[in-house]
Amino acid sequence: MKISKAIVCTVVIAIIVISAFSATAQARISLLENGRLYVYGSSTVYPISEAAKPGFEQHVRTLSTPFTSTTVLLNDLGSGYGFNALTGNGMPISTDIAASSKPGTDSGLFGPNFNNSPVGDPQEFLIGYDSIAIIVPDTNTWLSKATSRQVADLFRSVSNSGTGASSAPMYATWGEWANVYGVTLPVGVANQPIERIGREISSGTFDAFNTFFLKPNGYEMSFQATGTFAGKTTSGSGASQAESNWLPANYQGLTTNADVEMALQNGLHPYAIGFIGLGFVQSDLVTHPHHIIPLSLVNPQGVAVVPSVANVKDERYVNDQNTPIIRGLWYFMDSIPSATNPEAVKSLWISYVRAHPEFLSQNGYITTNLIDFAGTPSGNTGSTGTKSIPDGKVNFTDLLYFTSGWAAYAGPNRVLNPYLDLNADGKIDFRDLLLFTSNWAASQ
Repeated sequence: MKISKAIVCTVVIAIIVISAFSATAQARISLLENGRLYVYGSSTVYPISEAAKPGFEQHVRTLSTPFTSTTVLLNDLGSGYGFNALTGNGMPISTDIAASSKPGTDSGLFGPNFNNSPVGDPQEFLIGYDSIAIIVPDTNTWLSKATSRQVADLFRSVSNSGTGASSAPMYATWGEWANVYGVTLPVGVANQPIERIGREISSGTFDAFNTFFLKPNGYEMSFQATGTFAGKTTSGSGASQAESNWLPANYQGLTTNADVEMALQNGLHPYAIGFIGLGFVQSDLVTHPHHIIPLSLVNPQGVAVVPSVANVKDERYVNDQNTPIIRGLWYFMDSIPSATNPEAVKSLWISYVRAHPEFLSQNGYITTNLIDFAGTPSGNTGSTGTKSIPDGKVNFTDLLYFTSGWAAYAGPNRVLNPYLDLNADGKIDFRDLLLFTSNWAASQ
């Protein structure tokens, strides 16, 4: 949508007037839990957080209170771990920010189960994008490309609508699978069992693999043969059982992406196939330093496309349904804090990561447009904050979001929305307005 200069100028003037009457003093109060900021969760997001940590800890020291000395503590135990630590769901520890490679609607964070959580106002913030790569060890000489359906069938368990689901794999050996798809195998490979290596079921990477590879074909992997997927409802037994959604019996669900990478690079699993976050395999596309090979996906036009950042960004890396294989990377926290509260360091962390796209690009991820704040309903209908999430466009919706957020910061509660602190200085002010307008001009 093209917005006239007059409208933009009017909104800008209104923002400046609002800010002129806002309070400027910040109260000196104690640090967030002795100066520790916990960021737990996704192993996909972990390299981004790890890259940001040293600079952030230095950056905080340059700001006025409440942004004083802060130590960032990280882990990479999965998106599910992060959500449980945020909500207190059976976890002995808690986190200030949950890192995730799946949105709140897929995590259950915005669902009915959330009603029992101590988190009162869950907020999600997009920091970048990633994809899913299918990998084999470099000892595999028979598989360099495949369709998404061929990959899905390698991870599928048996469907038996008459007697219920079975955890037996659809294809137990490479020979069984190769005979169906006409793949020529080296001598001695046909009788080798297919080893399946991926992530544990609460992982965002596991969720994305199901979303892009299995569900479009009418089935998925889980520990239970119950639930609804691809428009089908399964009961676990009897005639109503659709496609099996049990994990194959020999599936190995590992805790982190790094664990999957290591499992396929150490030579112990020469007949394995796995899936992993895109950012972990960019250096393996040509030189294979980790001794793993990311498979090219054959698109509906018959073209084999490698899982590179460029191909994902340009929507060339797609499944059989021509759906781009791209997923968001997120930070979650409880409510948006006041800039005068020590918990504002949570907002500052998210702003800092978003303001430094190199943390993503240097680790093989896809960056976002800094001023793409809103446009798509989040599913978080009960929130006072993130009811809308970025939609890949910069338009009037983002301008209104910026105006509203600045007004909230200028008000008595000093709400520090991390999307709008564009230079990560702990304020939403004229400097952010200049960044917004320059990015707006570049985006039109």
